[in-house]
Amino acid sequence: MKLIAAYIDAAGASADAIVKKATELQNNGIDELVLVNYTTDEAEKESFLDQARELSRAIDIPFLIGASAHRFEDVKKAFYTGARAVILRRSDTEGNDLVKEGSDRFGKGNIYVCENGVCVNGKERTLILKDGAASAETAASELNNDNADEFAAVFEGTDIMAYKRELEALGADVNTFKPSISFDELKTGADGLVPCIVQDYRTNEVLMMAYMDREAFDKTAETGIMTYHSRSRNELWVKGLTSGHFQYLRELSCDCDKDTLLAKVVQIGAACHTGSRSCFFNEMVRHEYATKDISKVLSSLYGVVVDRKLHPKEGSYTNYLLDKGIDKILKKCGEEATEMVIAAKNPNAEELKYEIADLLYHMTVLMVECGVDWQDVAGELANR
Repeated sequence: MKLIAAYIDAAGASADAIVKKATELQNNGIDELVLVNYTTDEAEKESFLDQARELSRAIDIPFLIGASAHRFEDVKKAFYTGARAVILRRSDTEGNDLVKEGSDRFGKGNIYVCENGVCVNGKERTLILKDGAASAETAASELNNDNADEFAAVFEGTDIMAYKRELEALGADVNTFKPSISFDELKTGADGLVPCIVQDYRTNEVLMMAYMDREAFDKTAETGIMTYHSRSRNELWVKGLTSGHFQYLRELSCDCDKDTLLAKVVQIGAACHTGSRSCFFNEMVRHEYATKDISKVLSSLYGVVVDRKLHPKEGSYTNYLLDKGIDKILKKCGEEATEMVIAAKNPNAEELKYEIADLLYHMTVLMVECGVDWQDVAGELANR
């Protein structure tokens, strides 16, 4: 399948403007981003890398980064922003081993060399790069002739899903929402409706439940924006059209009986008409339980450490570490890492679990001190 990427020129742009544009493109169905600034000014380059790191934290789709490089350290810094791949100018790679060093360290598929808008990596994958707008006909002519695996251009106010459908009509194999199960295969009620449960795609929080008919189902697949059938108004309902609280589809599946849909979405603002994030806030029965979901536990721990930093508490061990500073925190991390290694030699896993928990706690304090959060770490792991 061929990918459609959005070219973003970061020169002179603020991080906020880049993130805003990238988020809009992501929500509207772009496959990848290409973030470019080939400045040779060191201060501007560092600012650009900071912008790329901000972008990495804000989006979930991959992005490639185009930056000037004259030594391997430059390539490494570009990768450490969270980029999927680095695009080097041909002129920057002449008379040195940048491509070899970068490919050896980060993989042949992750170093592109670009000249005259044609970027090729060590696996012979080609990206055609346009620094302006391009018609669907232009993109299709490149993609259909096997000249490219990816096509990047500037998209300003473009309906990305419509652009992709136009490409598809021109014969390009691109990523559009084409359900593998048709609406005809679903079991609807006598009213022709099927219930749809909606979850946050990141946290799996249940946000709401609504209904779809054939028109709403087809519209959702066509646009990537959650669309329902309003039973009270008996009409098509694009979620967010009035409130601005749109839901952008990430994944749609059905249950074993094919009579209920599950949508995982990007939720803008509140899902509930009351202004609540979720419609499910009226607790009826509760039995106390310990949350053991690893992401929730680590996020909660991180939040506690941040709170201690902002609102010190007398007698708090966390505040003791934060007050002592980075050297003390690093010393404790080293001690706990050593204790974990020793515990791993013990056939009893209980001690190892205890030491890993200690290490994770001290690592969390270190992360807060250094301004790194678990989302940053998860993003880095996901990119590997």
